[in-house]
Amino acid sequence: MKISDCLKAVGVALATLVITITASFPMVAYYAYIIEPGHEQEFYVEAAQWIAPWSSHILGPITFFVFNYWLARKSPERNARVFALVTILAYLVIDLGSVPAMGGDITVFLTVAAACWIALKLAGAMLGAYLGERAQN
Repeated sequence: MKISDCLKAVGVALATLVITITASFPMVAYYAYIIEPGHEQEFYVEAAQWIAPWSSHILGPITFFVFNYWLARKSPERNARVFALVTILAYLVIDLGSVPAMGGDITVFLTVAAACWIALKLAGAMLGAYLGERAQN
């Protein structure tokens, strides 16, 4: 892989993080205004701690699929599956690095559930790369 491909992979990882974090805001707002209205702000701040990760769990694999599918079709000369793997590795480095920086506990990543969510994102990325490669032929 070229340096430009590695930078694109980091871009995919960052874009996925931005998309999933951004999507968590309307999810929390929906909870606050439709499902559980009328509570103090602290209630919603606490609720956001368990609602927001679902944005990543649901949209993360979809986003990785879409980006890797599109980029596999766009650059047929690049090994799409290696690129997909690099996007996930970049995502892990950025995500794992950001948690302690924001005061979070890194041990949340050392669970079976976290491994499953990461595996699902990897599956989305690899499936997107595979189908993108096949669509070229």
